[in-house]
Amino acid sequence: MLATDLLLLALDDERGSVLPQAAIGLDYGLSGALTMELALRGCIRVEDERVFTSGTSTDDTLLDDALRVIAATPGKTLSHWVQHLPSKVAGLRQRLLDRLVAQGTLAMREKRVLLVFHRKVYPERDARVEHDIRARIDGVLLRGQPPDAETACLIHLAAACRVTDAIYPRGQHEAIKARIEAIDDAGNAGANAVSGAVAQAETAAVTAAMMGVIAASTIAATSAATSAACSASAVSCR
Repeated sequence: MLATDLLLLALDDERGSVLPQAAIGLDYGLSGALTMELALRGCIRVEDERVFTSGTSTDDTLLDDALRVIAATPGKTLSHWVQHLPSKVAGLRQRLLDRLVAQGTLAMREKRVLLVFHRKVYPERDARVEHDIRARIDGVLLRGQPPDAETACLIHLAAACRVTDAIYPRGQHEAIKARIEAIDDAGNAGANAVSGAVAQAETAAVTAAMMGVIAASTIAATSAATSAACSASAVSCR
């Protein structure tokens, strides 16, 4: 499944947490993976970047949940679903993690933070699954092998949410980028459209986060300046 493959690539094998480079874009990548998976199975079709359902069910409960959400409001754009499926499909990332734990691919452990809080981490238990995934994408990105449709989709998703930046050395980034562009030129319109929506969603999230930081900093600076002015003039400001 594309979503579990992407999630495995995005996790630190030993720490069991998301790699820093992928932290912002991962949930958008996972929703993009569900969308691509439904398209590969013929359950949805994309017309002028708008998504319509072509089927009613799959053999997978998570995909079925995503399909029902999309069917309820037909004609929304790819970008809309990439941004909103993480909140519309309840517990998307957690359900994928639970699935990988149940399969024996990941372990689940609780980690204490600041001696008070606990959080769950998911280190790798069985490396064979990710090894097979890496062999597929390494063959395409490092050795120039032609990708099948599923591998092409996975590569586009991994690049869009910066997983490729995390798992390959910096010195290989330019060559990998060029190889992905070559895959684009070979014709993978659906993968290109979804990965583009993932990248746009990540950019929007970064922009929103930065605006929040700027707003908070501005409020703090204004408050500090007001306090200083009040102290200097011995005026009571409340």
